[in-house]
This record gives sequence, structure tokens and C-alpha cells, in this order.
Amino acid sequence: MSAAKLADILGLALADVARDDPRVFVLDGDLADSDGAMHFAERYPERFLMAGIAEQGMVSTAAGMADSGLRPWVFSFAAFLCYRALDQVRICMSQSRQPVVLVGSHAGGLSGRNGKTHAAPNDLAVMMSLPGMAVFAPADAADARYVVGKALELGAPSYIRTPRRLMTESENLPGIPAPHRWVLPRQAVTLVACGLASQWAFQAAQYLRDRGIVVGLMHCLQLKPFPDFEHELADVQHIFCIEDHSRFGGLASLLAHQLPARHIHAFGWSPEFSGKSAADDVLLERNGLTPQAIADAIIRILR
Repeated sequence: MSAAKLADILGLALADVARDDPRVFVLDGDLADSDGAMHFAERYPERFLMAGIAEQGMVSTAAGMADSGLRPWVFSFAAFLCYRALDQVRICMSQSRQPVVLVGSHAGGLSGRNGKTHAAPNDLAVMMSLPGMAVFAPADAADARYVVGKALELGAPSYIRTPRRLMTESENLPGIPAPHRWVLPRQAVTLVACGLASQWAFQAAQYLRDRGIVVGLMHCLQLKPFPDFEHELADVQHIFCIEDHSRFGGLASLLAHQLPARHIHAFGWSPEFSGKSAADDVLLERNGLTPQAIADAIIRILR
């Protein structure tokens, strides 16, 4: 089974939807062959704008298109959309409530040999802080297809983060794609994860099961608006949050804010981590984020 980046799967799904929705346009920052936008460009060249390495102007242009009744999607690396174009996202999208959808590929801390300039380990903190911004973190191919329709349905300024890593359909997590879903049934010990880290959490759960510890797993595709988890996690004794993001400002912070009386065990990148140039397995091993390292840490905490 062939592997693909989630941004590619999302780009193909958007091209399918655009067949029946002429309002959909795509803008790209000279990365169409890496961020998924090329699939739309190949089918609808008349609705594709190659904006070049000018992310700030690209976001402003998309906001103007949205104000004219179109539904533009902007593709680039997460680092360039969330940091370089932040002022335009803040003013032209968030403050103006324009329904532009940003697709930030290569999100999180695993930037490979691109290094820290291309890493986005705190993109969620940036985007979730903006008023009116919807934020999504798909974990698999099924999520990537689902989120296209969800973002169009919301009609709000939105940010979708996707990882750099290739995935296959065999890696689709159990359950039907939804804003949040139980991948593994709720247990006294439950993992809560989002995006690529939901894959780490699922593998960690398998390690734990082999050691006689059965855990639940909640996958959060939609981080903003954030669902009310007070009831969902009411009977959970131990909550472990796992994310491909800084331990500050992401999913763990959302849970801690919503559940102030609960202790959240957070697994993610150190708030001091700004990215490194190294293979994924090396970075995960050095930062205690391999599925086995997470499982071992959970066992130590439970003991």
C-alpha cells in the first residue's frame, strides 16, 4: 500500500470537493509539490494561484478573495504560515472573520534535515490564541478527508496542521472520523492525544497492553472550538496527554484549563525545544517521545 503525506491526501480530497463548489480556490507559497497543493493545481489551474515565497501577501490576498465570496485555501509549511505570516493571519483572517483555510504541512517538531527554521513545535499555541480561529490536527488519512468537509461547513478562519511523515491507509486509527472520538474505550487510565501523536499514543497503548495495562485513548481532531471533556473524562483516574507540540500552549494546556482540579501528565516537546536537524527516530528517542518510551514512563508514573 503506497504511503503519502496527509497534506497530499487532504489536497486530493479538496480537489474532489471543488468539482461541485466553484468558490474553492487554492493559493500556494512555492511548495505545491511538498505541501499537497499540486493535486488541486493539476485539476483546476484556473483556480490556483502560485503566490511565490511571499506568505504575508498570500494570506492577505486570500482574505480579500474570501471577502468577495470565494472560499480560498492557503497551503504552505506550518512554520511559514504560523510565524512569518502571523500579522496577516491575525488581522486579515482572525479579526476580520474571513473564512480562509490554512493548511500547514510539516507541522510539529519533526522537521527532518530541514532543521529548526522549518519546525513548528508551538504552532497550536499561536493559532489557538487567535479569536474566531478553528484549529484541527488530523491523525490519519480518514481524518484528512473528513476535515476538508468540516472546515468548509464551519465557514470560519481555520488552521489545519499536518505532519511531514508519510502514512498509509493501514495506519487509519479505529473509529469513524469526528471532531473527537474514542479510539480505544475509556478506562481508568486514559490517553488523550491529537495529530501525529495520536499514532504514538495508539502504539504506546499496545505496549502497555502487552504489559497487562489496558488504557483508553481519546483522539482530538478539532482543538478549537474545544469540546467539553469534563463529562467524557469524569471517571478517568489518570489522564496522560500526548502531543507533537510543546507541552505548553497545546492540548495539555487546553485540558489543564478545562479541568483545573485534575492532574494532566503531559508528553510533548520541551517548551525550550525549537527544533533540531535529525531523523525522526533520533529526535523522538532523545526527547522521550517514542511509543515505547511513553509507555515506560506511564508505567513508572502508575507505580
